[in-house]
Amino acid sequence: MRLPQFTARRRRFATLASVLAFGAAVSFADFNAVSTASAAENSTQTAQTASKPGYAIIASPKVLDDADWAKVVESLKAKRSEEFNVSVIRRETDDAAFAELGKIFPKYACFVVTSEEATKANLATIWQKTRALDDDPYGDVIWGVITGYDAADALRMTQTQDRPTTKVAAGTSIALCYFDEGIAYDELKKNLKRVKKPGAAPEITMDAPDDTTRALAESLDGAHLFVASGHATQRNWMIGFTYRNGYFVSQDGKLFGKPSTGEDPFEITASGSKIYLASGNCLIGDIDGKDAMALALMHSANVDQMVGYVVPTWFGYMGWGVQDYYIEQPGRFTLAEAFFANNQALLSLLEEAKAAENGDAATLPSKLPKGAELSSRYVQGLEYDRDVVVLYGDPAWRNALAEQESGWAQTLKSEKTDDGRTLWTLTIDPKKGDKSFELIDPNGSERGARPFFQFFPTRVADPQIVSGAEFNPVVVDNFILVPQTEKTTPDKPIAIQISTR
Repeated sequence: MRLPQFTARRRRFATLASVLAFGAAVSFADFNAVSTASAAENSTQTAQTASKPGYAIIASPKVLDDADWAKVVESLKAKRSEEFNVSVIRRETDDAAFAELGKIFPKYACFVVTSEEATKANLATIWQKTRALDDDPYGDVIWGVITGYDAADALRMTQTQDRPTTKVAAGTSIALCYFDEGIAYDELKKNLKRVKKPGAAPEITMDAPDDTTRALAESLDGAHLFVASGHATQRNWMIGFTYRNGYFVSQDGKLFGKPSTGEDPFEITASGSKIYLASGNCLIGDIDGKDAMALALMHSANVDQMVGYVVPTWFGYMGWGVQDYYIEQPGRFTLAEAFFANNQALLSLLEEAKAAENGDAATLPSKLPKGAELSSRYVQGLEYDRDVVVLYGDPAWRNALAEQESGWAQTLKSEKTDDGRTLWTLTIDPKKGDKSFELIDPNGSERGARPFFQFFPTRVADPQIVSGAEFNPVVVDNFILVPQTEKTTPDKPIAIQISTR
C-alpha cells in the first residue's frame, strides 16, 4: 500500500547520550560491501586487523535430515567457508539454537527453512532473538532467510555471484540515475514511464501502454533489481494504483501476467539472478502456502533475494526506507546491509519514544528528523513495522550498486593510541550544498531523513565517544549511527571520534 511520505551482555553504549541517540538521515558503506570503483569519499581505513568474521547457518531437523534440503546447507557452507568461519546450528528448539548463535556471535546469520517453515511467527522470532544476543536493543547480526518453492530454488540462492546492481526495472518511481540502465513504469499516472539508457540521463515519456502487464513482465528478464509498490496480497500484485491496469498472479510456483484488456493470462519466466524489492506491497513476503507470490517469484523469475512485508502495510518506514540506504547511497550497502541499517534506524526512534515515556527525553538531544513529532500514531507505525518485513536470500551476497558520488562523502579511519586502544574518526562531508542530504527520488511513504550509518569493519569493545557527542550518535559493537537533526547541517562537515578496545 502506498501512503503520503512523512514530512515533518557484550555491547556497551558509549555514553548516556548515546543510549538514546540515533535519528534519521541517510547512511554509509560496510567494510565488506561491493565496490566497482575506488572512491575516497566512501573509504574505511583501519589500524586493526579484522579476524575472519563468522557466518552461522541455522536449520531445523526437517531441513538437515532431508537429503535435498541438506544439500542447500552444504552448498552454502562450502561457498562461505573460504571467507568466513562457518557454523551450522541445528534448530531443535529456539532457546538452544539462539543460545548457540549468541556464543558464536557471527557477522551473518542465514536461516534455511522449507516453505512450510517460512511463517510470520518464525520471522518475528528471528527478529526478536537476533536483537537479544547481547544487552542492547539493536540488531546483533545481519540475517536473511533462504527458502523456495522447492529445495532446488533454495539451492540456487546459495550460488549467487557477487556483482554490482546496474540494471533495474520498476513498477514505481525510483532514482534511476544511479543505474547504468533501467525502466520504471508509473503506478500513479497512466502511460508515464521513466527510462535510463547507458551513458544518458533518465528521461520521462508518456508512451507506455495503457496496460503495462506484459511490458513489466518483459522488463524482469535480465534485470538485476525489480522495485514494486501498490496493492498486493499473498496471491497477486495489482500493477496500477490510481488507474486500471493488470496483475501479476501466482499459482503453484508459477508466475502469471493477467492484463486488464481481457486477454488470457500468460506465464512469466525471467532469466538472470535478481533482487525483488517490494517497497510498498502488502503481504507479498508472506508465504502462506505453495501458491504464494514470493515462492512464484523465486521459482519462475529467478529472484534470489527479496524484501517484502508479511502483513498489510500502512506505515511504510521499514519497507520504503530500504531504498534510502540501498539505492540513494549507491555502493555503500548491499541489500542485506541496507535492510539491517533501516531496521536500526527504526529501533532508534522507538528508543527515543521509550525515553519520552520514562520522562528522560527532555535531558537528551532528540534523534528525530527535522520537523518530525513523536506522536502516538508515529510510534504505533514504528512498532507495527519493526518485525514484519523479511529478507529472503543469502545475507552475505555482495550486490550493492556500483559505487558513485552521492550527496556526501563518508569516511571511517582508525589509529592505534598509546594506551593500546583504537581511535576511530567518522567524517561526514556534504558535497551538494543544501541538497546534500536530500533524496533524488522521495517516492513512497516515510522516506528520507535516515541516520548516517557506518559499520565497523570488525566488532569493537568498550566504545567511548571522545568528541562529537553533540551529534547524539549511537555507538555499539558493530556500527555507528548519527541522526540527521538540526545539528547535522549541509553547510559544513561533521566528525565524531570514538575510542574502543
